[in-house]
Amino acid sequence: MKDSIFHKLDISTPAYVYDQARIIDVLDRLVALKDKTGCLPLYSIKSVNMIGLLNVIKPYMVGFSCSSRFEVQLAKEILDEDQTIHITTPGYRDDEWEDIIELSDFVTLNSVTQWRRFSKQINKNSSCGIRINPELSFVKDERYDPCRPDSKLGMTFDQIVSANIKQELDWQYIEGIHIHNNCESICFDELSQSIKQVMQGLSEYKPQLRWINLGGGYLFKRETDLTPLEDTIKWLQDEFNVDVYIEPGKAITGRAGYLVSRVIDLIESKNKKIVMLDATINHLPEVFEYQYKPDVIQASGNGKYEYRLVGCSCLSGDLFGDYYFDEIIEPGSRIVFKNIGAYMQVKANMFNGINLPTTYILDEENNLELIKQYDYKSFRSRL
Repeated sequence: MKDSIFHKLDISTPAYVYDQARIIDVLDRLVALKDKTGCLPLYSIKSVNMIGLLNVIKPYMVGFSCSSRFEVQLAKEILDEDQTIHITTPGYRDDEWEDIIELSDFVTLNSVTQWRRFSKQINKNSSCGIRINPELSFVKDERYDPCRPDSKLGMTFDQIVSANIKQELDWQYIEGIHIHNNCESICFDELSQSIKQVMQGLSEYKPQLRWINLGGGYLFKRETDLTPLEDTIKWLQDEFNVDVYIEPGKAITGRAGYLVSRVIDLIESKNKKIVMLDATINHLPEVFEYQYKPDVIQASGNGKYEYRLVGCSCLSGDLFGDYYFDEIIEPGSRIVFKNIGAYMQVKANMFNGINLPTTYILDEENNLELIKQYDYKSFRSRL
């Protein structure tokens, strides 16, 4: 997408804009990987779950990966009959269980206790798997690390041994395994190390697996070397005769999302020129949660003018950061944050009663399609 197009778009701010061309570019790469290796791509709908976007992504996927009953219900609503629904979550609830197994084709259990409670209840229409924690950490920030010490995500082999599960686990009921131990990586050698460690650990159990889900946590940039991934998929297929699933989320939408905002006030403080936007940090919750600075399209590292961009809520920490610009910012100017296409819309909130951004898809001909618009009724219905 050319940066200048945002000055021409007729949109109501604040707004999320998703670039369909960027999304399809990644989807085409996944289809090429599927054609070359026979792997089965799933879209992880926890990263972005707008129905309009799901309909764009759906034709390229064999199904959706879900993390809750509501996501499963949404997937069932969107997908075609021949597409599959997969769920893995650390928190299955007893009062949701029947709905989950009725709607899901693949159910992955996260812990030893889940296995004891739920495994025998999974009906014949669903395939049961377990999530394995390979205890290989490649993520430096523990907040993102699925294999952090004392992780809640997946069974370690020590847990399996200490629970005497070698005898207790009835491997005829376990048809698959799920692994997810990375975040925003482009190094598929790390995935290869992980899966080989897991398969070695499972060797003494001799499970008759039907499928292996390699999870997400990897990006598919054009410069990324996919050879280790292709080799891993082929090795699993040849050695274990299994279907191999991958479930990217952020890889598909992360670089395709933008938050378009408008300047509504300028404040001259003692040391800073403060730019008040009609957006708020609550529209980009991961920026606040993980304290990183979002990219701004108009910003310039060598710009002459420095401004502090702030949100319009009463939260004192509603700060996007300090940026330099080549041109003077004035009331009415547009400020566009980029690469915010994953884990923002799904976490955004109406703190202070500030409306959520309107959501658009920008198609490959640069035409806007309105996907979702919120109003007072949207706010009132949440109370």
